[in-house]
Amino acid sequence: MIGWGVRAARMTCLAACALLAASAPSAAQGNGHGNAYGHFKSTVSAPAAAAPAGSAQIPGTGVRNFGSWLDDASVMDPGTGYVSFGLGIWKTPVYREIDLPTVDSGYALNRRVQVGMSVPYYRASAPGGPVSHGFGDVYLNAKVQLRAPGEGRTGFGVIPMVEVLSVAPPAGGSRVQWALPASIERQGSNWRVMGTGGYFSRGAMFGAGAFERALSSRAWLTGSVSHSYSTHHDDLSAALGFKKARTDVSGGLTYAVTPVTSVYGSLGRTISGHDDNSATLIATAGVSFGVKPFRQ
Repeated sequence: MIGWGVRAARMTCLAACALLAASAPSAAQGNGHGNAYGHFKSTVSAPAAAAPAGSAQIPGTGVRNFGSWLDDASVMDPGTGYVSFGLGIWKTPVYREIDLPTVDSGYALNRRVQVGMSVPYYRASAPGGPVSHGFGDVYLNAKVQLRAPGEGRTGFGVIPMVEVLSVAPPAGGSRVQWALPASIERQGSNWRVMGTGGYFSRGAMFGAGAFERALSSRAWLTGSVSHSYSTHHDDLSAALGFKKARTDVSGGLTYAVTPVTSVYGSLGRTISGHDDNSATLIATAGVSFGVKPFRQ
């Protein structure tokens, strides 16, 4: 029987595999720092130094909004939860970011509803440039299970969420944004597949999927792919050569040290057409602790 801590760590590694790959923060704009091993990060432009001559007269923000979220349709046992602490590393041709620590947590309110929160502390810079640091974007979500998955049974869920950006969007507007992913999951005897698709209010549509397989009673391997499309037209971003879509892949491993403590790690990169926002390396690692039900 799998302990709640192990199930929680598998969810955390799934998030890690999936989707740091959704982003590339910007030294020039200074925003978009996101959840280091969580499911989503915003993507903004590469540093302004990469702009072609005369681009200052081109209208636009020079920002591409990408985002992705990958989750299953499962909910933990009521009254149980997890807390994870991690490290995330993100590199592009012109930018690097280290998120340490990152904190991710979840708690099952009942058999159909699970709530969660993610927040990182980032350190970011262009090579040779000054380092910026601070708390990144905060993500608050609630997974609502519509149908429980099982062996030979497909499960469904919706995951409404609020994101509180570390700074206001470059084009103006509120720091508080929203997203609405929907998830699907199907299980086998020692494997499961899942997918998530949806929309972020800052202007991004996405689809993501993953395959997880048990290597033993203590270890699980996860592979994932995500695709995100920026829905907002931006002349300056086009002039800078930033693509409107990106695809990322990653793979990760979870190992249960005890029934309530697990460690995880993942590696990934962008595989679609490259620009200065493309990830040449996405790496995550961390530890997840299960939370027991409260006793009456």
